[in-house]
Amino acid sequence: MLDTLIQALKKNLRSYILIIALVAIWLAFGMAAPGYWTADHIQSVVTQMAIIAIMACGMVFVIVTGGIDLSVGFGAGFVSVVGAALLYYGTIEEPLVKMFPDMSEGAVAITVTIVVIILSIILGILIGLFQGSLIAYLKVPPFIVTLGGMYIFKSGILIVTQGKTLFFSNESFKFIAQGFIPPIAGLILAALVTLILFVYVLASRKRKIKHGIDVGSLTIDIIKTSFSALLIFGYVLIVNRTFDEEAIPEISGVPFLVIILAIIFTLMSYISTNTRFGRYTYAIGGNREAARLSGINIDKTILMVYVAMGILVAVSGIALAAYVGSGTTSAGQGYELDVIASCILGGTSTLGGEGSVFGAIVGALIMQSLSNGLQMMNVSSNFQYLIKGLVLILAVLADISMKKKHA
Repeated sequence: MLDTLIQALKKNLRSYILIIALVAIWLAFGMAAPGYWTADHIQSVVTQMAIIAIMACGMVFVIVTGGIDLSVGFGAGFVSVVGAALLYYGTIEEPLVKMFPDMSEGAVAITVTIVVIILSIILGILIGLFQGSLIAYLKVPPFIVTLGGMYIFKSGILIVTQGKTLFFSNESFKFIAQGFIPPIAGLILAALVTLILFVYVLASRKRKIKHGIDVGSLTIDIIKTSFSALLIFGYVLIVNRTFDEEAIPEISGVPFLVIILAIIFTLMSYISTNTRFGRYTYAIGGNREAARLSGINIDKTILMVYVAMGILVAVSGIALAAYVGSGTTSAGQGYELDVIASCILGGTSTLGGEGSVFGAIVGALIMQSLSNGLQMMNVSSNFQYLIKGLVLILAVLADISMKKKHA
């Protein structure tokens, strides 16, 4: 049993180091900064992290293919101000009310929200198609294309906002990032996710056994899944403010944005490990020439990677606008660095071919936990950048050291 546990630890050493580092950060800030473990702060960290993590789920695919996308920050900002402008100027609401004068105010708000989301997703797809086509078919380096995209989207933000902040009052739209699901619904969802996790683990083992693949110890898999379930229920109980008798119902529960992140994480994880597109992506990053000789359509796969990135940029843009309740001139500024850092911190190789969506999510959580913890300790922003930079460099050095040992 002990030998099996040690073997499992060695096999997934990188993932465990990440989680241990995250727990160490939480414990250190928990002791140094009063209020770090409060439900308010945990909700704040996870919600802010979600906007970055959604884009990190797509950036993993981009970096795995050997590319980079520097435009995601201002791309998300551009989508957010376009969405905010549609709401601010009543571009959709006014024609809708004229067409359906008997429609209730709530129905109008929900319809407008749905239309804005659809238009934003279409905008994200167009962004992905534009940049992906230049990279895949015209062979322009990703760094140049996305650097140009960064400037274009920054200009677009200034043109759309005209230098002012576009506030909107649509509560349905704000619910995307500011809403919470009821505590009882959160517990039911946690139970459902736990059930799915156990079913997935057992089904995966059965499938591997059927194909003659080594599956390892069942006990270890049960322990790992039980630990994940414990974390999920612990998080839900805290944000439900279960043990706070004076909890305010309006801010109790799992943030709706976390549900969106969980769905995207599950979808992108499944795509990366269980689909032909996912396998092609890793094959291209691992050895492009071998992938080409094996018949993989490299251009089409890379285009699809950037389109997926564009969609996730749009989702983050929607979440950003909903979170701040407006479109601002500085929307998305600096996000691209946090997104790329989250992926690299999470074990995605800058040389391509390696990386996981799970690692990117943990990387994003580490970056956000660091930022919030340093802010709570009133550390100057100058030193915050210094500390985050050093953490990133140390993570890369540790990764290189591990690769040398395994070589």
